[in-house]
Amino acid sequence: NMDHDHKDVECMHVSNLQHHIPSNEQNNFYRVSSNPRGIVYIFNNSFVGEHNNARIGSENDVKNLDEIFKTMGYKVKKYFDKTRDETMESLNHIQSDHEVRSVDSFILVILSHGKENNYFYANDMKAIDLDDVRYMFVDSKCHALKGKPKIFLSSFCRGSSYERKIEYDARNEDQSSEVDVPRDMITIYASINRIKAARDPTKGTVFVQSLCKVLKKNAASLELNDIYIKLGEEMRKNDGTTPESQNYGFKKFYFNPIKQML
Repeated sequence: NMDHDHKDVECMHVSNLQHHIPSNEQNNFYRVSSNPRGIVYIFNNSFVGEHNNARIGSENDVKNLDEIFKTMGYKVKKYFDKTRDETMESLNHIQSDHEVRSVDSFILVILSHGKENNYFYANDMKAIDLDDVRYMFVDSKCHALKGKPKIFLSSFCRGSSYERKIEYDARNEDQSSEVDVPRDMITIYASINRIKAARDPTKGTVFVQSLCKVLKKNAASLELNDIYIKLGEEMRKNDGTTPESQNYGFKKFYFNPIKQML
């Protein structure tokens, strides 16, 4: 679980970081000052009852993510154990969610099993292509998010190779063309392609544990790319996998938490 040694303290409800950006660089940064700062959508598939495929410990990931993002001033919406059809239906609702119009950022978290080439599994063991999900939020498909930062946090295996012998988020198993290309989008994966993602049955995934710890310490001061570097360092310290970041025209992003986390 997350480190609770430090207590959160209130700070001013102003966009301090935004004020220190030179005017000639404003276009290189996203404005993140709405309240809530953004909406975080968490999809967690636990595969309970699926014998060896159960993702034991995944509830800790949801709890920790929910806590850290709410503390930072983000609204969190959670989706549990959805089938492929239910997942796509939920994503369609998110795509047209009126609340995203009034916030400055969008974060989608996928906690599941997966395989190579960015496929993750819904709770009924049917695969979903993350590329299809991302294309649902390109400018022409989701006008409410046009020009806004869209962050995808993907905690699932991306292959069958190992970095460490603990539990991994994979299972044993075996198009459409788009004109509008993704932009203002970044995806951070728990592992590189063809590699499994590590999970501790008692604490949750190393990816989420490390992410929450790094956010708690650095979200108020560091830009996302610097947080990603810290994330990699923290995952290595905890015998986790090597994360990967994919950037589609994504500018500099500060979480700009409403609460200062010490």
